[in-house]
Amino acid sequence: MSYNFRITSTFIKKRKRLPKTIKKQIDKAMKELLCDPYSAGFELVGNLEGLWKKRVGKYRIIYEINEIEKVVIFHTVDLRKKIYRTLR
Repeated sequence: MSYNFRITSTFIKKRKRLPKTIKKQIDKAMKELLCDPYSAGFELVGNLEGLWKKRVGKYRIIYEINEIEKVVIFHTVDLRKKIYRTLR
């Protein structure tokens, strides 16, 4: 079953700064997540519980799954070394 999606303003801003080749990879990963957000990513733990991550090379997509509305909410995307600092 396919999910709908929402994109936060943070995600849009961060995505704009990425190189073109990475943007294409991010877009491809987002399409995969809309088909099956559970098997394509990994659930985060601790104070990030409720959020999921998808690895795209050195980058991470952070998203949330709303099962009731069948919506994937894309929160942010950035380099792995930066992304967890901004989420804490």
